[in-house]
Amino acid sequence: MTDPTPDSPESLRTAADAAGRPRTRRRPWAAQHGLRPAMLALAFLALAAAPLALSALAYPLAPRSWWDDAASGLGIAAFAALLLAFALSGRYERITGRLGVDWTLRLHRWLAYAILPATALHPFLYTDPDSGGPWFAGADPTLPVGLLSLVTGMGAYILLAAMVITALDRDTLPVRYETWRRLHAVGALMLAGLIALHAFTASGYSAHPAVAAFWGVLLVAAAASLIGVHVVRPWRQWRAPYVVETVDKVGADTWELRLRPRAGRGTHSALTFRPGQFVWLKLGGGPFGADDHPFSIATAPEDAPTIGFTIREKGDFTKAIGRCRPGTPAYLDGPHGHFVPDEAEVPTVYIAGGVGIGPVLGHLRTFRAEGDNRPITLIYASASPAEIAERAELDALAGELNLTIHYVVRAPDAAWRGRTGRITRDLLDATLPVQGRADCRYFVCGGETLEAAVYRDLRALGIPARRIVVGS
Repeated sequence: MTDPTPDSPESLRTAADAAGRPRTRRRPWAAQHGLRPAMLALAFLALAAAPLALSALAYPLAPRSWWDDAASGLGIAAFAALLLAFALSGRYERITGRLGVDWTLRLHRWLAYAILPATALHPFLYTDPDSGGPWFAGADPTLPVGLLSLVTGMGAYILLAAMVITALDRDTLPVRYETWRRLHAVGALMLAGLIALHAFTASGYSAHPAVAAFWGVLLVAAAASLIGVHVVRPWRQWRAPYVVETVDKVGADTWELRLRPRAGRGTHSALTFRPGQFVWLKLGGGPFGADDHPFSIATAPEDAPTIGFTIREKGDFTKAIGRCRPGTPAYLDGPHGHFVPDEAEVPTVYIAGGVGIGPVLGHLRTFRAEGDNRPITLIYASASPAEIAERAELDALAGELNLTIHYVVRAPDAAWRGRTGRITRDLLDATLPVQGRADCRYFVCGGETLEAAVYRDLRALGIPARRIVVGS
């Protein structure tokens, strides 16, 4: 047996163990960015309510019924929520970094579900003075309703409904995902413009300078967010391009894609990441466009500037990964995400399904590089033994780290001797650490269905919510 080389994981482990102290990492992990979920919710509610408060304080309109005020309030709140939703694209770490992209995009969808009925109900609450009841007749003297306001209002309602419906049924549309994304972004900008015209031409409140100024600020911010995602970020990617280095099959339908900086242009030191984060990846062509997809980084920060991903064949884009050739241009927007391990060596449990093993590999490879000896339990579910990605490396990591692995497959072959079925509460109870279970850190990744079910089961087993990290 040869002596460990300086700065190798073996030497770090030996020196730390001999001194009886925790091992120190060679590259500290940066602090987490973004507002805490409670602060983010409060900020969102405050900004959504701000135009209502400004409208109430602006100036008194002619005497109105309660229904008229409710109608105006619904329309104003829906418009404010729509403009704020532009920031919920999952790409603004300073705002939503702690929430994670999965929950950010879910919040974006839930907001659309709330905005649509509010927008639909809004015009029908205005009262007809002759009947005294809620009905839109355009007869309220405080509302200068004309042809332009009616056309923009109806156009906004139809466009919003179309955007929500096509987002719900996106997989059944006869267009590629990238095309839908472009149409969705353009539609959102058009929708904001239509509602702005409607508000300025049909609302007495929005005519007040203070309210109009607030709408102007939110409109500029919404447009800036689109420009940032579709212009500024691609320009930065163009200045620091990557190319495909290797494409290796690591499972029945799973590939490991590795990239390296393209020689001769840009500075790649800016792309520093924490273990388990993800990037939006474009392959081939140029950086401008909407054909990027989110993938978790499966390599350790110590491997930089090389960066790698574990990708399963599923959609149009991923099915072509195996045909990707070395030298293909690649562009990265990131890093993003909060799926990051504790810096302290706390006992850690990973529950992964399918390609959800990608960010877990990023953690484990980092622990190996840094000589981290925390107790680790990995529960990894796959459809079959052949679909267990990177199994040889995982088994090797179990020998190098303080790691226990429980493989679970749904369709075992004749040679399989491990656990079968799905990850259930009983399976978790049987495989999770017995001592100090509630003090472990839990990371769950593997699609919305698995993540939601495992989260419920962990909570039922007494795991505090603050100890669970779900998704990216």
